[in-house]
Amino acid sequence: MSATAATTGAVLEPEDEGRLQLYALLARLFAAGPDEGLLRALAQSAGSVEGDGELARAWNELAAAAAHTSAPDATLEFDQMFIGVGKAPVSTYLSHYHPAPRKEAVLVELRDTLVQLGLARTAVSAEPEDNLTAVLEVMRHLVAAGSDEKSLQRQREFFLRYLQPAYREFCDAAHKADLSDFYKAAVRTLEVFMESDLAQFEMG
Repeated sequence: MSATAATTGAVLEPEDEGRLQLYALLARLFAAGPDEGLLRALAQSAGSVEGDGELARAWNELAAAAAHTSAPDATLEFDQMFIGVGKAPVSTYLSHYHPAPRKEAVLVELRDTLVQLGLARTAVSAEPEDNLTAVLEVMRHLVAAGSDEKSLQRQREFFLRYLQPAYREFCDAAHKADLSDFYKAAVRTLEVFMESDLAQFEMG
């Protein structure tokens, strides 16, 4: 996805800067298997999430798993589990997990929402817009727009419409799959982060 308008250069609160980085990382991890550089960076990041809460624990587990993972192994697993031959064992298309009776309507609505937000699919992308990576990238874009109430409201509306109804089902499907420690930790980090953001949005 790409913004049709220029980057705003908005100043973010430290918490939102951290959220921005997490959305970017998770979008990357569920777009393709990690390369060696990303694995090294993750392995060296243990302890970088402050506190002893669930998110800090999930992050440290991800860092530990990255230290014992090779890029070829992680990429092979990603391709087998999330892409597959024919139907993937674990679909990364969020409309698959929406409880809506007509799941294709979710994708149509999402496309309309992206137009309203000034976002468009890049010419080189053939992925449907409800791919997990694409939706996480939209959240990253919305977080980057600023920490003001208008930006937070847009984040809240998008999250509650497109991520909240689907992410738990995706994570449950992934937990039931035979994943390595690395992608188990990646899914856990996604799940804990989504729960954290959801709690903040519901409070707001």
